[in-house]
Amino acid sequence: MQQRNTTEYLAECFWPGVHESDLIALDARVNASAAELSAAGDVVRYLGSLLMREDEVVLCRFEGSEPAVRRVAERAAIPFERILEAGHSPWTGERAAASRESTEGERDGPP
Repeated sequence: MQQRNTTEYLAECFWPGVHESDLIALDARVNASAAELSAAGDVVRYLGSLLMREDEVVLCRFEGSEPAVRRVAERAAIPFERILEAGHSPWTGERAAASRESTEGERDGPP
């Protein structure tokens, strides 16, 4: 798995009665909050959310520092119980992009 300079975190939310429309509104609030914080120099990226309908659980995925992620989550009123450090294997698209970058880097490098 490729190393990254930033750490990933999940805001874990037990959210009874949550619907997709709630996530659309949440995504807008989180994106605005992350943009404000990043503009102030505390870089954090919002990577989206996952809804587990049956369990009424939402996971909001971020890249950045834990304090920055917590500030974004609080400002955006994410109903989280905890912030957890996370990792993932690359998605198919990420694997393809990493492979292309690696191949291009080899061609651009010294002979």
